[in-house]
Amino acid sequence: MTKITILTAGTRGDTQPYVALGDGLQQAGYQVRLAAGANFEAFVKQYGLEFYSIGADFSQMMNSPQAQAVLDSDSPIKMLLSQSKASQSIGKMMGQMLDDVWDASQGSDAILFSPGQPNGYFIAHELGIPCVAVNAVPMTPTRMQPAAMFYSGPRLGSAYNLLTHTVFDQMFWLGFGPMLRSFWQRHAQAHPTVRIPMRAPSGRQRAEHLPTLYGYSESVLPRPSDWPDEAHVTGYWFIEHEPAWQPPADLVAFLKSGPPPVYIGFGSMANRRTASEMTDLIVKALQLSGQRGLLATGWNGLSADSHLPETIYRLDSAPHTWLFPQVSAVVHHGGAGTTAAGIRAGMPSIIVPHGVDQPMWGQRVAELGVGPQPIPRKQLTAERLAQAMTATTDKAMRAHAHALGQKIRAENGVANAVQLIDRLLHR
Repeated sequence: MTKITILTAGTRGDTQPYVALGDGLQQAGYQVRLAAGANFEAFVKQYGLEFYSIGADFSQMMNSPQAQAVLDSDSPIKMLLSQSKASQSIGKMMGQMLDDVWDASQGSDAILFSPGQPNGYFIAHELGIPCVAVNAVPMTPTRMQPAAMFYSGPRLGSAYNLLTHTVFDQMFWLGFGPMLRSFWQRHAQAHPTVRIPMRAPSGRQRAEHLPTLYGYSESVLPRPSDWPDEAHVTGYWFIEHEPAWQPPADLVAFLKSGPPPVYIGFGSMANRRTASEMTDLIVKALQLSGQRGLLATGWNGLSADSHLPETIYRLDSAPHTWLFPQVSAVVHHGGAGTTAAGIRAGMPSIIVPHGVDQPMWGQRVAELGVGPQPIPRKQLTAERLAQAMTATTDKAMRAHAHALGQKIRAENGVANAVQLIDRLLHR
């Protein structure tokens, strides 16, 4: 049986699409190991996948001053520089993660690697096995649109668009390169034939025409016509159900007790130090708009201590595929996975981007007419949020959201990806 190892890193939203992909591959007859943060072991194993812990505590990482500096950046360049400094400052933890990823890859017949695990490319080369890049965010250069981090900025033509991809590649390598070189220099002491990586794997992948699979829908972000044939957009990778989860009785009762509420949750993006202030802002916005609310506290973001009125329910978390079809609108940070779940449910989204690729998804939601213009985190006020909540009651917006949701639900991104991987590994 062919053994595939999927290498990923990051938050629940970063990990979940790869669990869905791994589940699909397993059902197609592959043996699948998924390497992810230690806190996702139970989540991964409930689908029968082999789990390998990479040890890193991403919740702690997101609350570090370095991660908060990334979220506080107000331009793509500042954000990329902050990411580079953050990567270098947590070098010890990242070094351990690279060792774990190397160990997780042993015995594999093929490697699938996410953007947060670029060493997957170099490991596959060293082991002499095929590899496929699997991304939830577009990273292949194009003249048709800027790189994800620059998408919501100015449009200055095709040359500028291509330049933003080059800048992103170089800044990405500035953050990861020193750690990867250090890792391979250590391995070269025992294995003299090891090649020390001196430039980013992205350029090498393109030169070698290696495949990249993108787990989002062309109905949300069309595939650029100048992409090479090896860049595939498959559709979203959704988890249809979580076997170990059952809705709390009081949550079910709340949903039935009145009009559909507005969901508000920022996942792992928000700041524990300002959680109480953010919760108060959201409560005020709901009251100004006259709507009921569901507050998802997530890892960091919304206070679990604040007193809430009866019209607002506080929950830790709930599967978006179950919850979102039962709400009236979705307020979130604009992560790729949460954006996809909101669109699939056919509900308008209000996106409050914190950084990275989130402004792009917020801009796309507005461009598609399935939500109002995004509100950057630093510009969020109760009044602006209330106004956006009111905007989601617009009949035209709701009709657009419903129609797009139908398109997304008709797709099967996991099946498309599995078919492509099967073909790529056996060609």
